[in-house]
Amino acid sequence: MPTEPGPFFPPPSTPETNPIDRVVRSGLEVEQRLSDSGATELERRTRELRYREAVDQRLLRLVIGGAVFVLATAWLVADVVLTLALGWGELNGRPFRLESGVIIAFLTTSTATVIGLFLVFLRWLYPQGPVIPGSPSSADRPSEGRGR
Repeated sequence: MPTEPGPFFPPPSTPETNPIDRVVRSGLEVEQRLSDSGATELERRTRELRYREAVDQRLLRLVIGGAVFVLATAWLVADVVLTLALGWGELNGRPFRLESGVIIAFLTTSTATVIGLFLVFLRWLYPQGPVIPGSPSSADRPSEGRGR
């Protein structure tokens, strides 16, 4: 049986010359480029979303930190005013006097409250413990968690 090209046997085609192979290859190349560009776009959008989440988280921490600072400052100013008023014996031109137990209780609880506010805020700002993969704040923490 002859395998030579002739009137009944077309010449063997190579993938470069076969039109069907060329169409299939170009279709596969286009599909590959589309999937690559889709993956690139997805990666870009993911990075953008993570960046926005990090900015929002930092902004929230800044606002809450400012509020804690203002509250603690006001509390300590009240402590100083109370102490000075007790020392001078007057507040706004009127006599001012408190029992020593009230003064001790006020100064002790206010100091403990201010320290507690800062500790709660700082533990939220700088958490300690294992890092949970995929959590929004895991991007801010180092890859290895610190023990408690």
